[in-house]
Order: sequence, then structure tokens, then C-alpha cells
Amino acid sequence: MTARPRVAERLEQQIEALIRSDSLQPGDRLPSERDLAQRLGASRSSLREAIGRLVHRNLVEVRQTGIVVAEPVPQSWAAEAISAPLSALVAAQPAYGRDVLEVRRALEGAAAQLAAERADPVARQQILACLEAMEAHDGTSDPSEQAHLDAAFHLAIAKASNNAVLHQVMASLFDLLSTSIQQTLEKIFLVPRIADTLARQHRAIYDAIAAGDADAARAVSDTHLEFVAVSLREADEDLARKARAARMLGNT
Repeated sequence: MTARPRVAERLEQQIEALIRSDSLQPGDRLPSERDLAQRLGASRSSLREAIGRLVHRNLVEVRQTGIVVAEPVPQSWAAEAISAPLSALVAAQPAYGRDVLEVRRALEGAAAQLAAERADPVARQQILACLEAMEAHDGTSDPSEQAHLDAAFHLAIAKASNNAVLHQVMASLFDLLSTSIQQTLEKIFLVPRIADTLARQHRAIYDAIAAGDADAARAVSDTHLEFVAVSLREADEDLARKARAARMLGNT
């Protein structure tokens, strides 16, 4: 594993501390990316990853005018009541990940399509910030962190759909998505060059949304999740085959 995730986490904490120490309120602007990088002694890539982490936590927003403190999103007790037991179930029994993929295809395909139709420049910038944070983390061996950033990217798309119900449902399932994505990545990352393919697919989703092509956004989102489903099935079959071979060798 590279040191980058730890650097990004440190920068994330420093920026959060800066917001508190300066008593910044929702809508207040933070220093520019260049100023933050100099102030914190950080590279631009690590800083962007840290900003992406703060974006998905809904602590900051990336706008054309700069980085600002975000308005808090209330989490309803009903959403928590739904999400908590499902997250625990998927964590304990990874086989339910296939059910999550089916739900993801319905939700994320609609979100991508609506985001392409409705996203304003600010929303597109938010999606791009999450994508760049995820791309900055590519090539590391930390499925947990990659899953967290992956879920944040899709949540930013849901927010850009300007459908409050869709966004709230996706937000309430964030931990569930992170858990399911992590379990999937731990398996399919064993396949050579799979990370490169996933990165290209995520970039294609963003490109379609940025171009305002709703049909393409829906199509590439569906293709992405179908690829994940097929890769997961093949990984499961490979693991089962190796387990059978190991048992046979153990009995000879």
C-alpha cells in the first residue's frame, strides 16, 4: 500500500480543523487549492483527494468560485433504521452483495441519467472532485478506501440528479454501498488490470454527465455495473475452483 491514503487522511483532518478554527459557516469560502497546498505543505494530487473525501462527507462543496463549506444534510431516523441492519447483513454475509448490485443498477442508472439532464456546473464539479479523488487513489492496495471513494462518486451523481428522494435513499445506503463495494473489490481486484477498466468506466460515466447525454449516462452506468456483476461471478467461480482443487490435493 502506498502512503497516499494516510497523507490524504491527514490533510482531510487539517482542513476540517481549519474550518472549525476559523469558525467558517455554510457558504463561507476556504482558501484556494493553491493556497491550501502551500499552507499545508501538500501536493496538489493529495490535496484533491482530501477535498474529495470532504465532499463525499458533505463538509465542503467545490464550486466555480472555489471551495466552500457545505450545508449539512439531515439524516432521518427512518433512513438509519433501514441502512444499519442492511449494512450489518451484507458485512456478515457477502452473498447479499448480488442483491445490492441489482438495487444499485436501478438507482445509479436513474441517477446518472437525471444528472446528465439536470446537473449544473457546480454539481458537475462536485462529481469531478470525487472522481479525481478516486483516480488519485488508483493503484493502491486498499479496497476499503477505494470503496469509500467509489460510493462517494456515485452519491455525488445522485445529488446532481436534483431528485431529493433519490439522493436521500442513496445517502441512507452509503455505508451499505461502501461495504458491498469493498467486498466486491477485494475479489475482483485479483483479476489483472481490472482497476484500469473500472477507472475508465467511472470516467466515461462522468464524461456522459458532463456532456449532458442522458441516454449515454444511463447506458455507461448500466454497462459498468453489469461488468462488475460478471467480474464478481467469475471471481467467485475462480475461488470455488481453487478451493475444490485444494481439497482434492489434501485428500491425495
